[in-house]
Amino acid sequence: MNKTLCSFFLLLLSPLAAFPDGGVLIPRDKAQPDPSILSLEEMEITIQIDNGDARVFVKQIFANHTSAIEEGNYVFALPSRATVSDFAVWDGPVRIPAVILERKRAGEIYNELKRQSIDPGLLQMGERDADAAKRSAIFSARIVPIPGYGTKRLEFEYHETIPVENLKSYFAIPLRPDAYQAQTARHLRINFELKSAHSIANFQAPAKSFPLKLAENSAHLVRGAFEGENINLTEDFVTTFELDKSGSDTLAILTHRNPNSGPPAPTETAPVRSTNEPGFFAADALLGTGSSPAATAAAPVGVPKTILILFDTSLSMQWEKLERSYQALETLLRTIKPADKFNVILFSSRVQTFQSSPIPADSPAIQRALDFVRASRLRGGTSLQKALQEALQESSASAGNPYLVLLSDGESTEGAIRNAKLAAWYESEWKKLPDTNRPRTYIFGVGDDANLPLFKLLARQDGVLENVLSTEPIEFKLNSFLSKIGRSPLGQLSLSVSPDSAVDSVYPLQDEAFAGSRAVWVGRFQKPAQGVAFTMHGVRDAAPLNLTAKTNLPRESNDHPQLPRLWARARVDALLEKIERDGEDQASIDEIIRLSRQYKFVTPYTSFLAAPRALLRPRVIRPGDPVIRVKTDASIASVVALFPFGLVKKLKYLPQEDTWQTRFFAPTDLEDGAYPVRFVMRDKAGHTYEESKTFVIASKSPTVQIKLAKKRYHQGEVLDLKVDASQSTRTLVARLEGAIPVNLKWDAKSGINMGQLFIPPQMAPGAYQLVVTAEDFAHNMGSQGVEIEIVP
Repeated sequence: MNKTLCSFFLLLLSPLAAFPDGGVLIPRDKAQPDPSILSLEEMEITIQIDNGDARVFVKQIFANHTSAIEEGNYVFALPSRATVSDFAVWDGPVRIPAVILERKRAGEIYNELKRQSIDPGLLQMGERDADAAKRSAIFSARIVPIPGYGTKRLEFEYHETIPVENLKSYFAIPLRPDAYQAQTARHLRINFELKSAHSIANFQAPAKSFPLKLAENSAHLVRGAFEGENINLTEDFVTTFELDKSGSDTLAILTHRNPNSGPPAPTETAPVRSTNEPGFFAADALLGTGSSPAATAAAPVGVPKTILILFDTSLSMQWEKLERSYQALETLLRTIKPADKFNVILFSSRVQTFQSSPIPADSPAIQRALDFVRASRLRGGTSLQKALQEALQESSASAGNPYLVLLSDGESTEGAIRNAKLAAWYESEWKKLPDTNRPRTYIFGVGDDANLPLFKLLARQDGVLENVLSTEPIEFKLNSFLSKIGRSPLGQLSLSVSPDSAVDSVYPLQDEAFAGSRAVWVGRFQKPAQGVAFTMHGVRDAAPLNLTAKTNLPRESNDHPQLPRLWARARVDALLEKIERDGEDQASIDEIIRLSRQYKFVTPYTSFLAAPRALLRPRVIRPGDPVIRVKTDASIASVVALFPFGLVKKLKYLPQEDTWQTRFFAPTDLEDGAYPVRFVMRDKAGHTYEESKTFVIASKSPTVQIKLAKKRYHQGEVLDLKVDASQSTRTLVARLEGAIPVNLKWDAKSGINMGQLFIPPQMAPGAYQLVVTAEDFAHNMGSQGVEIEIVP
């Protein structure tokens, strides 16, 4: 047998439920990592951030503490702006990398190996067809075999774009436990490097578990490392930094050129070597705040606005998506001014409005709107078109300065369903309105499977797009999103090059750029050139803004090695958008496949060779919870579930969600704990497969105990919160009427959950109820309220 098949691995990118855990290896038939079976012996994370592009390389070694050959499921949560660029396992001294293949060819190999009873898999974006494959979030791999009393080494790499908002940046690696218990690394090392052409200021690495020892902290370079033994991974590795305001309104040009193509990939059938490969450049503009200071989420600026909030209440939004949408809704409503007007539009298969027309955003109205949303129910079906139609009608009757804020995953099952058709309809209807009544289309996508291709098309109508996964902190993205309401991006943004023949194939890395952010273009150059001038053009605060820089395009330069991949990704994104808008054509598909293989990233038309046939959700349920869902590959024709309490249920396929589902009854006398369920699957060719999964019964509501230093607070004061909660708690949210809700975080050093709640200066004096609500993995809820007094 071929050596590479002796130690195979199964990979997928899939929209699982919340797993914000970094590099977890779960033994087969276990619901949690079990260090008595498989423990994390070594973990090394190397982070290289080069002008907004972060390369994260993770090396882990797991030890098997049993005499049996083990199998494990490896899970790593990806940030929303990340794409996988490499993965490999080691079979003893041999490194076995994943290989990029054309999606159809990978499927043929997969089916052939399956017929031979060799268990292969496919790493594919979205894990389904090419249309659904445009969404991804979780990297998961099945690792087998792990020899008895032996070790298994894994290597994993991804690239992530680091945003700049209000001259601030935030970078995080998801290591803290959420769906799983915290794991311990016997030895942990973190290597960190940050390079920036624009001056860096106020660099911070606040994670208490991983204090960086900085070797250098200068204006353009930060280097540091952390090393420790027996480290509990109880928090994310986080860094924040600012870009020096004095260095704003400048244009930096980065270049890279390796004229040699290097050795061909082993999968190439007709390899060709080249010694005249093109070079690549990035034009990186750091935009100052202009004549007015940047807005914050707590203090949006501008003339009175009409804000129409579309809140998705379809069944696809249940659990984490709904929680994050509601958090965004509540934070938005708490930050708009009384002079603004607003309305909330709930939508599923039907549309419900809070009011018949927008009303002033005073405190009582906001509270009634939140009560209206909380009293609503999730329903089957989604007509996004109806919701957009209602918002456009209300916008047409507004007094001007309207905003349409969409909080949704973008799944549409009624009306116009195809992305291109729905986006074309919206653009047409939007343009029919007078200029002053055309709403700025602000979209906050939620969930690992958010329909980003549709959102990008909708946001082209004078809008902004942000999306957050169930696997990443929401605060930075939500605050930056809300800070843009009431502000306008730079107008007429473009890049010119002189001579223009010096470069080709130039693409922007953003659809819009606001004051205090970056505007970046990437492109190619075919040959060296001297004194090439780059100029960014735009309009800010109604005045022209032109930033110019000159540079030489080199014959050879090894600096900024991420540029070829950034350009290829931008080129593929442009081709995918063309396909989304105009339909498929063979030339575009062939180019996408070629670029994906050459620069090694997964697209809807390519795959890593290697996917588990079934993914169970939810993993944690309450007794009596009647629904269990399973994801399978496309070849499966039937699924039967065998429950440990004697129940046998046949699952029904839901084509709109590409999910198998059944309703069942978990007996109320089942004790809390992990239980196995066996799935018997039959494919279209008649072959039968069995897989075991586990789910967790959790019946007890989490307990909450609030600890306050005092009970009386002044207007404008910060209330320091400390809260004890059950170990099973997943989220803790503190709410005070009239104030922005606060998520509490576990502080390992203090051994308690902590947070700060800001009491607005305009809050009326009196007695208020402070309520902290806890939710566990099974969505059991527990809360405690204490009365506090607000005084002038």
